[in-house]
Amino acid sequence: MSQLGVLQEIHIVRIRHPTIRLRRDLSNLEELASSIRQHGLLQPIVVRLKEQEYEVVAGNRRLAACRILKLRKISCHVVELTDKEAYEIALVENVHHKTMNPLEEAMAFHQYVEGYGWGGVSELARRLGRSQEFVTKRIQLLQLPKKIQQEIIRWRITPSVALEMLPLDSNAMEQVADFIINNPLTKEEIRDIVRVTNKIEKPSSVNDDAFYPSGIYVAKDKIAYEKKLYMLDKTLRKSIAVMRSTLVSFDDIVNSVEDDWVLKELLMQYRLVIHGDIDTFLKLRERLKVKLPRDYPSASPEPHRQHKKAKMDRIDNESNPTRDTAIHLWGMKGIWQ
Repeated sequence: MSQLGVLQEIHIVRIRHPTIRLRRDLSNLEELASSIRQHGLLQPIVVRLKEQEYEVVAGNRRLAACRILKLRKISCHVVELTDKEAYEIALVENVHHKTMNPLEEAMAFHQYVEGYGWGGVSELARRLGRSQEFVTKRIQLLQLPKKIQQEIIRWRITPSVALEMLPLDSNAMEQVADFIINNPLTKEEIRDIVRVTNKIEKPSSVNDDAFYPSGIYVAKDKIAYEKKLYMLDKTLRKSIAVMRSTLVSFDDIVNSVEDDWVLKELLMQYRLVIHGDIDTFLKLRERLKVKLPRDYPSASPEPHRQHKKAKMDRIDNESNPTRDTAIHLWGMKGIWQ
């Protein structure tokens, strides 16, 4: 991801927390703030431009700690990301750094799969670098009564032990949970208690047939072609992030010119140039998405519509050769056609 954006010092008042927060609890920031005061911010936060503000993708706690210290500016990694990509990056950071409790992970996974419909359990597992069983069992925690969920958050009951109680009804679950808290037991002992209490065998685990790994491309020419596509997409994303960040800074300069309307009008003309360049690069990315494999993070989820749109754009270009002429400056017609 370091190749997709640009490092920049940004005024902290222009950065906001994401609309969709994976972690609700940002307490106990004093130790982090003390570390930043002593050593500085060792790792920039990841942000993306959304409208005229910067939205945090990864680093909510670091941002909150810097606000406690009343810092004016903060080091940021500005990246061009979709809502889905931003959510995935935030998930990966929090899961691998183990900053979320099991219930927060369960709600985040469920939101990805069911709330937004961005992909199934197997796809989310690949994005996280975790097993499908791990993701499935985390989501199953949401089936437990609220009382048991709270005990998991307090770490008085482990997630694996709690899942052993799923075959029981709510009242029986709570009774077994109270017994477990006062009498530490192994998973096997708990499984026996559940079996006796419910008088049924525990249902089988996740069906392995539900897991479909992504395809592997073996043709050498196809691999080389896709590498070229990935390189172009990374370049375009970084360029868009740089230009959008530049446009925000340029607006600050334009707004600072008050009396000299001639200078302001001249600056506005150059602003239109920057805005036009951003539009051109966004169109380039839309055309490139049609060629990317479906399992690539930024690939379009609706390839047929995108193919149709690309075909219409190509017809328009043939009838109007001056449109999107910047595309031909790349000298890679085979990719854009």
